[in-house]
Amino acid sequence: MDVSFRPLRRADLPLLSRWIAAPHVAPWWREDPSPDAVARAYGPALDGADPTEMFIAVVDGRDVGYVQRYLLDDYPEWATGLGITDAAGIDYLIGEPDMVGTGVGTVVVGAFTAATLERYGGVTCVAVTVQQANPRSWRALEKTGYERVYAGTIDSSDPSDDGPGYVYVRRRPEGDAGAG
Repeated sequence: MDVSFRPLRRADLPLLSRWIAAPHVAPWWREDPSPDAVARAYGPALDGADPTEMFIAVVDGRDVGYVQRYLLDDYPEWATGLGITDAAGIDYLIGEPDMVGTGVGTVVVGAFTAATLERYGGVTCVAVTVQQANPRSWRALEKTGYERVYAGTIDSSDPSDDGPGYVYVRRRPEGDAGAG
């Protein structure tokens, strides 16, 4: 599979809204999928007022999902809640229903993790939270080298973190300083 990531644009917000509302995404990505709410939620980062970097995942020329990355230290309350510092965080969803269960998620997570470690050369790892009830997601993490470091309730104001969750970490390979 040929995987790439292009920056999210305002023109992509209707697509993102559709994906967030999809029955296979909505239970895990718990936010209002209405176009206005999506514009309010993602607009600040598009305008440069939020440091989160947002992308559309493209597989074999087709837009299939959404990914985002950030430095945990840019969100001190979140970093404290996770108990992890000097790390990047990522979030992801495969939006196209026909791509779920095909291995695309694993490929996207692996490629985006590698790109994130390269982008943020000073971090020691990439951290991800996932609902315990979402085995597709945490299996994709495990297949790409993530280790489960916590199981329980995550201290977060994000509704997507409600309920029992896991924290996964993929550490930077020894000797890999990244691009910074």
